Amino acid sequence: MKSPFFSLPAVALATLLLLPGLVGCVSKSSEMGVENSWRGASPPVFEKGRSTQSDVLRSLGPPSQVIALHDQTLFYYLREQSRTKAVYLVLYNQTRQRITYDRAIFFFTKQEVLSDFAYSREPIAGE
Repeated sequence: MKSPFFSLPAVALATLLLLPGLVGCVSKSSEMGVENSWRGASPPVFEKGRSTQSDVLRSLGPPSQVIALHDQTLFYYLREQSRTKAVYLVLYNQTRQRITYDRAIFFFTKQEVLSDFAYSREPIAGE
């Protein structure tokens, strides 16, 4: 004697009804940190030995971190971008996440004059 709850047509129908809730795609992006205005069409220009802490603050805004060293002050700017793509199927799931960081770092003397600075390399398109 067959049970009507486990017949092939009933299982197929239940699978079709439940499948939309079990299958999906997700695409998500987020950005955190400071605005990376050291990049772009007309980035600010800084000169070692001439630019000051005030120049950098005026151009880039408050840094992510200020670090006091023995005889220097360091301004650290960080921008983080995250992109996630995911596929959720009944028997297979795949998630890919890409996080990129854009950094700028500035060293100042005790007199608040820029002694050195550097930017992270720009990501290559498609990388």
